Amino acid sequence: MLSDEIAALLSDSERSLSEVATRVIATLSDPDEQAFYLACDVLFMLEELHRSDLANDKSVTEIRLIARVVNGEYLLYRLYEQYGLIDMNPFLAHFVDVYNRRKIRENVSNTLSRLYNVQASIISLFLSGETAAIRLLTAAQFAEQADSMARDVDLSRFVDALVNQGVLDPPESRTSAIESRGLKSQSQTNEIVKRLLASALTDEISETDADSLINTLRSDLSLLTSSVDLSVNGITSMLHVNPVLGRSLITLLLSTILRTDVLQLLQYLPPTLPVLEALNHLLVPPPSGQQLVTSSLIRDEEKSALLHPFLSNATRSIESKTLGSGFEIDDAHGQTRHVQLLCLFIQSLLRTGAIMLEEYIYEIQALTISFVYVPEARELFQTVQSILKQHATAGAGPQSAPQRTRVQVL
Repeated sequence: MLSDEIAALLSDSERSLSEVATRVIATLSDPDEQAFYLACDVLFMLEELHRSDLANDKSVTEIRLIARVVNGEYLLYRLYEQYGLIDMNPFLAHFVDVYNRRKIRENVSNTLSRLYNVQASIISLFLSGETAAIRLLTAAQFAEQADSMARDVDLSRFVDALVNQGVLDPPESRTSAIESRGLKSQSQTNEIVKRLLASALTDEISETDADSLINTLRSDLSLLTSSVDLSVNGITSMLHVNPVLGRSLITLLLSTILRTDVLQLLQYLPPTLPVLEALNHLLVPPPSGQQLVTSSLIRDEEKSALLHPFLSNATRSIESKTLGSGFEIDDAHGQTRHVQLLCLFIQSLLRTGAIMLEEYIYEIQALTISFVYVPEARELFQTVQSILKQHATAGAGPQSAPQRTRVQVL
């Protein structure tokens, strides 16, 4: 989540784009290590700016929204400008996607329409290699000239770069299952997408069909939100039958207006291996420099709101041997197996620094005390007891401890 200082800088419409970017980067104590995570936060901010309720918020002026868009996009470009070609920017997929969706959909406000136009205009200059002309412009000045400065871009020239980044498959393996069906209308496309999504709940679909689905839904998020079975049973089934596709769909859904609904739904998924793998994929920060899957970003407050109830629900469901969504634990061995999986999931989050033990100490303690006979639970229990003893010695409880402990788990 962006700090108040950085958010204020990005809202500045009077300083030049170059100066704003320089000031934001100067706030980083270690730019090489922190640049990627700053860019992730900026990307999340850009996605949030297109919410219709924010665009209609009278307390936020249009020029401030535009400044955040222009300064935010310029910062994403500037952070990786030293690599030279735009093809080397890890956020190329974002630039291409925004430019590709530059035609405004119907039923959007004038403010949203202008935001889309200005955002696509500045990105067209990045993709055309013509950024020198805008470095000294302020966000307000660029907004006034955005329409005249916009460039037409042939996106096909970026296919190889996106293949190299792992965003696209090589051309020979990207035969679209949807295109191969000879579709000639949008209604036919929608019908086949819905049919494939329904089939994916019960039958494993091919990698080609999965790639085709994701590419089609990424280009039309409204089709995604109207077609996916957004229920505990639906998401659980998708993750079990087609785990890679399921994770991709959750990632895309987190970039839509259904983000809050999806995060709430994840709290109630059963603690099975495919579900825990999906949550780990969402919660563990990507290594610095790794290609970003933009929709996997989860803010700290969202992480807390998701994990506290999930861990409590998971422990209760394993105790009762009733995981929900049609998943039952038949014997003691199965119960032990699920405890091990949940403990390994927690260990992964602790080891990578995705969570700190102090914040989740009570949920972890409840799990480990209930299943202390399981070796993995016993290890976690001993770790919790060690931390509690440290706090007791220091005369502070886990909630009031002045420092948060990153746990090193083997």
